[in-house]
Amino acid sequence: MQANKMKVLFLTLVLGLVCSSQEIPAEPHHSQISGEWRTHYIASSNTDKTGENGPFNVYLRSIKFNDKGDSLVFHFFVKNNGECTESSVSGRRIANNVYVAEYAGANEFHFILVSDDGLIVNTENVDDEGNRTRLIGLLGKEDEVDDHDLERFLEEVRKLGIPEENIVDFTKGDGCQAQ
Repeated sequence: MQANKMKVLFLTLVLGLVCSSQEIPAEPHHSQISGEWRTHYIASSNTDKTGENGPFNVYLRSIKFNDKGDSLVFHFFVKNNGECTESSVSGRRIANNVYVAEYAGANEFHFILVSDDGLIVNTENVDDEGNRTRLIGLLGKEDEVDDHDLERFLEEVRKLGIPEENIVDFTKGDGCQAQ
């Protein structure tokens, strides 16, 4: 009887440790996110979405929240056939650290603040044909990518099962800098 109680206690401890290691991103305060950001890397389960002329081959410039933090606007450029086109997309908060926006279909996303200068955006896109695509982007306030931020991004890419060869590197410049 005593041995069974010890086994139950031990299993409860192990289960508690396993559950506590499962990371649920805490909601960063919108003031930590609102501001100028640049796209560093985007990984996608569908490379057509992030490849040249894809709708998510975007060069982010800023994310701006309203005062309440319940709506936001992404300001970015899309490079299509060598031309930079300015665009913006509005989104709204639907739950704790869960936002939605319409762009190339329906998008649900959340933020993971990895440092003062690094932000990960984890997105699920459902396009007009009903195709689901997982996207994850690493954004930065500086041109240089912090090694810790990059490693955290790669961790998230692996968690989603996206092959590393599906990562697009935006750190080499975008040709839209002057705009």
